[in-house]
Amino acid sequence: MKRLWNALISLELGLWLLALLCAAMAAGSFQLKGEYAAAINFMPLFAWLAEVPAAHSWWLWLTVALLALLAVHTLLCSAETLRLRRGRAGLMPLLAPQLVHAGFLLIVTAHLVSALGASVQQFEVSEGSLLRLPDGRPFAVAAIAANVSPMGMPIGFSGELAIDPRDPAQRVVISPNHPWFSGGYGVYIKQAEMYPYPRALLEIHREPGAGMALAGAILFTIGNVMVLRLRSKRDGVARPGVNEAESEETVT
Repeated sequence: MKRLWNALISLELGLWLLALLCAAMAAGSFQLKGEYAAAINFMPLFAWLAEVPAAHSWWLWLTVALLALLAVHTLLCSAETLRLRRGRAGLMPLLAPQLVHAGFLLIVTAHLVSALGASVQQFEVSEGSLLRLPDGRPFAVAAIAANVSPMGMPIGFSGELAIDPRDPAQRVVISPNHPWFSGGYGVYIKQAEMYPYPRALLEIHREPGAGMALAGAILFTIGNVMVLRLRSKRDGVARPGVNEAESEETVT
């Protein structure tokens, strides 16, 4: 039983899972083509997996399975680290790797949440078009603007949305890096043209895991910075008075 536990928490297992994960995604990047490649960007992941034949989606099923195993491996490693270091190390050496693990797990969970509940809709609109968010809230396209260079190349575009039918004066301006958010949905302008008449491509996007992914990224970054600081102390950069054996114990 002990040998099995040691194998489950070993660094070698984590590296093998990461290598297999990279291989599966590399295989998918070469295999995925045509209509299936186009559809994957406009559907929740699991809805895409349910509709696409296994001959084209096997690599993504394998990726999901490997990510699940990697998440379990991370949890087991965290449990073992807490068991070994509790009472033997300070708060920072105990907390740093757990923040890295927690950040990774939050990012994976965020992608799972989005894979189940994300939505993407695109609409070609003109000035005066009326649309509704998936939650039923109406809005209108009041104006579309696009700037072009002397060579005729687009250099910027925007749209003005009337977001309250009871108050037409209440408007927001959206541009490629400044969408409008309402009720968990984002309205993005993807393209605009002025000829033969003003028109634009709008995308209504819902990404329920975005906040969780951001929190995971922050924790992951903080944890890595803490680990680097501990390693610098171990090498005698930050705490030259600490002997090597004591420094090693703080980060192992």
